[in-house]
Amino acid sequence: SDPTVNPPDPSDTLDLAGTRWVADSIFLGGAVVPIVPLAEPTIEFTEDGRSFGGTTGCNSYFGDYTIGDGTISLGGIGQTEMACEEPLMQQESNVLTILQAATVVTLEEGVLTIGRLGGSAIQFVDRSVAFPDAELTGTQWIADTLLLGDAASSMDAANPVTLFIDNAASEATGSTGCNEYSASVEPGRTQLTFGQMSVTERGCVGDGIMETEQFVLELFQGELIVEIDGSRLTLLGPDGNGLSFTAAG
Repeated sequence: SDPTVNPPDPSDTLDLAGTRWVADSIFLGGAVVPIVPLAEPTIEFTEDGRSFGGTTGCNSYFGDYTIGDGTISLGGIGQTEMACEEPLMQQESNVLTILQAATVVTLEEGVLTIGRLGGSAIQFVDRSVAFPDAELTGTQWIADTLLLGDAASSMDAANPVTLFIDNAASEATGSTGCNEYSASVEPGRTQLTFGQMSVTERGCVGDGIMETEQFVLELFQGELIVEIDGSRLTLLGPDGNGLSFTAAG
């Protein structure tokens, strides 16, 4: 049997509402399954104590949950359907299989374990401790995902879109993937406002490079919604379109 899931304490009813976790270990039938580097599965529970969501390292998933005396039920799990390369797809299959079958939950010494008694399980640690949120300013950001409504697509890593915000100078600088830009900015924790921008005028050749530049320049106008989660920054315009960045280094 799998020693990672201890019998629940009948008197211990956990309150997971508003908590966020990142996977530290995955066990299948007692055997440790390696987690894909930089693609750690996550789970978080809404403030109302009813819903949960997270990522498998590939797709996002979501559903409702009920929690009792050391027991948990993660019902009706839905997910996005983006295709990822192996071994991410296998990791996704493992994670969803474990969560869908989970009946037991324990929290011991900061480690949250969800799985089946004598079965497979995932061990999570506090996400804010494992991956503290990066600072918006003073961090070199590299865009890797283009967001168009509910659709997400990978970006050209050979011609990266970058962003660096100098808080002292109230200035943003970076690359559109083709040209260099600079702009005045007013940074905030949940909002970023771009002002006057200057851009070099080099023409670039390659699939989608100039289209990406146009998207970036149109996005970086006026107010943007800022979301920071660990080393990931998401900037969204009023129409819900935007870019997702990862912190360099």
